[in-house]
Amino acid sequence: MTVLLVAFAIALMIAAAVTPVVRILAIRIGLVDRPDGHRKLHLQTIALGGGLAVAISSFLGGLLAFWLFPEWHRPFMENARYLTGLSGAAGLICLVGILDDWLELRGRQKLAAQVGTILIVVLGGLVIEQVEVFGLSLDLGLLAVPITVCWLLGTINALNLIDGVDGLAATVGIILSVALAAMAWTMGHQTDALVATALAGGLLGFLIYNAPPAKIYLGDAGSMTIGLVLGALAIRSSLKGPATVTMVAPVLIWAILLFDVGAAILRRKLTGQSVYTTDRGHLHHVLQKRGYSGAKVVLIIGGLCMLCAGCAMISVFQKSELMAVGTGIAVIVALIASGVFGHSEFTLLLRRLKNLSTSMIRIPTRPARRPEPVMSRFGGHRDWELLWDALIDYAEKFDLSLIQLNVNSPSIGEEYHAFWERKEHPPLLRMWRTEIPLFHGKLAVGRLTICGTSNDSSACAWMAELIEGLRPFEIQMRDLLETSSESPASAGSGVPIAG
Repeated sequence: MTVLLVAFAIALMIAAAVTPVVRILAIRIGLVDRPDGHRKLHLQTIALGGGLAVAISSFLGGLLAFWLFPEWHRPFMENARYLTGLSGAAGLICLVGILDDWLELRGRQKLAAQVGTILIVVLGGLVIEQVEVFGLSLDLGLLAVPITVCWLLGTINALNLIDGVDGLAATVGIILSVALAAMAWTMGHQTDALVATALAGGLLGFLIYNAPPAKIYLGDAGSMTIGLVLGALAIRSSLKGPATVTMVAPVLIWAILLFDVGAAILRRKLTGQSVYTTDRGHLHHVLQKRGYSGAKVVLIIGGLCMLCAGCAMISVFQKSELMAVGTGIAVIVALIASGVFGHSEFTLLLRRLKNLSTSMIRIPTRPARRPEPVMSRFGGHRDWELLWDALIDYAEKFDLSLIQLNVNSPSIGEEYHAFWERKEHPPLLRMWRTEIPLFHGKLAVGRLTICGTSNDSSACAWMAELIEGLRPFEIQMRDLLETSSESPASAGSGVPIAG
């Protein structure tokens, strides 16, 4: 146990010393996060690259602890292949994160880089070959590597997406690191316990400068690196045999973050957006919209993570997987049922399933009904339904086959999505589609997507009519934004929102 405390202390001190240096260098080379008035709503330019300080301090803290205690040399050598693969992958994904913070890589580029780094970990010997749940063992066979990759992709992006409030990702990272260290030690995986403890120390040293108001952000370099390492440790700390993993407890430890990722994917897909689209519908954003300060958001989400981690540890000690499953379900159901988070996504899913079932089951005696639109509000108070009704009438008038309104304007606290399409799809050869960005002055409001069928008349003629038909919508949108000048988001201005 002494070696764990030494690793923690060394990493903490190195992080506390290195982070200010990284901050100065980041500012000098322009590696900073600037407010954009749309998605990045913090009040001033903040240095990025904090993840580099965490990576350096955690690596050195763990390495020095191994070196200082001779009895740990043998466990280190026995796990050399795995540790080398994990260290190399962590260094590479940290570099990718720095490039993303600097150059803003595309979503697909980041995904490809993440998969590449994960494969390095896999080559280091980390593969989920068997999963044991409730005493039943399942051999994954050919699915072993894909499932391992998917798990690590989930953990990388879970930490990345939660990094939206000063100190939040670092705090959650510390909680998960300590929980995984305790679980690894209990399961007899001392090497992984040391790695997790060193990471916790590095994060705590960094948190000195990242706590509200933050002087430096983790950036993608930090959130992705932490997510990768903690995801790998979750697998290793739950090993019951050479390749058999009991994933129930690790999943519970990650439950809040994975739920946030799942809700984001569901929200974006069901509203017709790309999964790479950025929005402000995550758990920390929802809490901010309810008026909670940045510090309270950190306490609430950190508390939820501690609850899940604590129950996961109790389930490990008592060898009760049922308790872990029950806790995870109870927490998620409570968040949805209370309307705190996930309720809008769940309602949207039910509507889509209802529309899908009614489209598949047709009763001949029942008259054809007008297709029901799917609408969902994730933030704001403006009457977008009024505009949407006008768009539905517009779609009927011009015989459109699909119309979709995505309002996503964080600076005024508005997020509203609506989707409508006909049951009969037009012939593919005649189908056209266009996407129109919506602006009010310099304010980015969202996007309008329309799809229809070209007819036999002049294309220029019907396109002119189509564009002219949108003029009333444009006027209504302008009036809506000008007359509803007060926004709930204004009350939350000045809250530290990027960590």
